[in-house]
Amino acid sequence: MKSRISLMVESSALSLFIFFTSLYYLTNAGDFKIGDETAMILVARKIVDEGRIGFDEDKIISSSRWEDAASRGPDGQYYMKWGLGQSLVETPFLILHRFLMRTLRSEKPEADQASFYLSEFAFLILCPSAISALGCVLFFLIGTRLGFSHRISVILSLVYGLATMVWPYSKSFMSETTLNVAILGGVYGSIQYAQEGRRRWIAFSGACMGFGVLTKVTALVIIPVVVVYIIVASLRTKKSLLDLFLGFAPGLMVFLALQGWFNLVRYGSAWELGYRGGIDALGFSTPMIAGLWGLLLSPGKSFFVYAPVTLLGLIGLRSFLMHRRKEALLGLGISVIFVLFHAQWWSWAGDWAWGPRFLLVITPYTLLSCGMVFERWGNLKRVCRYLVLVLVVFSIGIQFLGVAVHPFSYIDVRGRVLDQLVPVDATVVTYWRFYSEGAMAHFSPLFSHIVGNWWLLKHMLFSYDLWSDPPWKLLGDFDLEPPLWVIGDRAIPFWWPVGLPMLDDKTEAWVYPLAVAAFLLLALGGIMVSRVLKRAKAQPWVMGIAG
Repeated sequence: MKSRISLMVESSALSLFIFFTSLYYLTNAGDFKIGDETAMILVARKIVDEGRIGFDEDKIISSSRWEDAASRGPDGQYYMKWGLGQSLVETPFLILHRFLMRTLRSEKPEADQASFYLSEFAFLILCPSAISALGCVLFFLIGTRLGFSHRISVILSLVYGLATMVWPYSKSFMSETTLNVAILGGVYGSIQYAQEGRRRWIAFSGACMGFGVLTKVTALVIIPVVVVYIIVASLRTKKSLLDLFLGFAPGLMVFLALQGWFNLVRYGSAWELGYRGGIDALGFSTPMIAGLWGLLLSPGKSFFVYAPVTLLGLIGLRSFLMHRRKEALLGLGISVIFVLFHAQWWSWAGDWAWGPRFLLVITPYTLLSCGMVFERWGNLKRVCRYLVLVLVVFSIGIQFLGVAVHPFSYIDVRGRVLDQLVPVDATVVTYWRFYSEGAMAHFSPLFSHIVGNWWLLKHMLFSYDLWSDPPWKLLGDFDLEPPLWVIGDRAIPFWWPVGLPMLDDKTEAWVYPLAVAAFLLLALGGIMVSRVLKRAKAQPWVMGIAG
C-alpha cells in the first residue's frame, strides 16, 4: 500500500512539473526587461563567459543605470549589489545555450549579436519557468505530508500555480521567484524531518535556507522560525538538536560562507551588504502603519487584491490550526515576520513590479489552509461552493492580467501622469519624494496596476482609441506617448512567441516550432494532471486531513 501511494505521488509530481513548466514557458516574457533582473543576468554572463563576477570600469561608466547598483571593489573591479544566487541558477541555461550554439553553427555564434541574444533569451526564460514549476511540486508534496488527500493536494497545487502571483513571477528574473522556492524547499525538508526524523531531510532544509540567503539576505529572518519548528515539531529534542548541528548547520554554513566571501570580494568586508548608498540609504524609513496598510489593504499593492484566493486561507485557518497546529504556526510565523520586515523598507511596494513583490514568499503559507475548505467541499452549501469557484476564477483572471501585459507598460505611463500631478525633483533622494509618488500610485484605485492592465488588455483584444478610456480619464488629458509594447491603439501580448519575431523576423524559423512544441507539451501535461485527478478521486484509501 505504501509503495502504491509513493508511486502515485511521484507520478503526480512529474505531471504537475511538466504542466507548469510548459505553461510558464509558453506564457513567458517577450524580451529582456531593464532593471535589477538585467544586472543579475549580466553577472551570470560574466561567470559563464569570463569566469568572474566583477565588471571593468568602462562597462559601468558607459551605463548610468548602474551608478547606484554597482560599487568599486578592493581589486578595482565593479560589483553589483544583488545576491549571487539568482545569477547562479541562470548559469546552467547560459552554458547549455552556448554549447548548442557552438554545436549547431559552424561560424562563431556571437557574430550575429541580435540572433545570439534572442536565442539566449529563449533558453534563459526556461530558468524561472522550471523553478516556479518546482515550487508547485513542492507545494503539492507539502500538502500530502500535512495530511490533505491526494486529490486536494493536486488541486491546491493548481490553485497555487494558476491563481496567485506565482504565475506572473514565473516570467521574472527577479530574485523573489528563486527565493520563494528555496525557502519552500527548506520548509518541506523541515516538515519531512519532523515526521521521519531522517538527517538527510534536515540537511536538505539547511542547504535550501542557505541558498535562499545567497539569493537574498532577507531569508535570514526566516531561519529562526524554521529552526524553532524543527525543535518543537520533531518531539525528539536531543536528537533534533544534534541533527541541527550535524545536518542543518553544515549546508547552511556553506552558503553563509559563500555569501561572506561574496561580500568580502565586493566591499572588503564580509558583513557589508551594499545597501547603504544611493536610494537604499533611506533604509527602513517607512512608518509601520503605512507599510502594513500598503501591503495588506491598499488598492494598488495589497497582497489580497493580487491573490484574492488567499482569502480562503483565512477562512480555513482556524480548522488548520486545530488539525496541524505546528505547521500552521510555522506558516504564520514566516508570513508575519516577512510582512513586518518589509513593511518598514523605504520601497515596501517592491516597484517596478506586479503586486507586492516581496510578499511572493508568503504565498504558499497563506494558501495551505485553503485545503481545509476544499476538503469539506461536500459539506459546503451550494452558494458557498459557487462563491469559492468565483473567487478562484477571479484570481486566475487577475494573474492573467499580469501575464499578458508587459509589467512596465502601465507603470511607465502611470509615472508620466504622476510626474504632472505630483511634480518632484528626481535628483533629490528623500522619503518624501517616494511617499508622494506612492500615495497616488498605490493608495488610489485610479492608478492600480490591475486597473491599468485591464485597460491595456481591452486594447489588446479590441482596436479603438487608446486614450478614450485610461483609468485616470476623469483627471484630464496629459498628452502622453503610447506605453511600452503598445503600437498605435493596440497593446501587444508580452509573450516570446509574439515578441521575438517582432524584434527580429529571422527568429521565426525556430520560435514558431518551439512554441508549437511547448503547446503540445502543455497539452500532454494537462492530460496527465487530469488523469491524476481522476485516479485520486477513485482511491478511497488516500484519506485527507478532514477524513
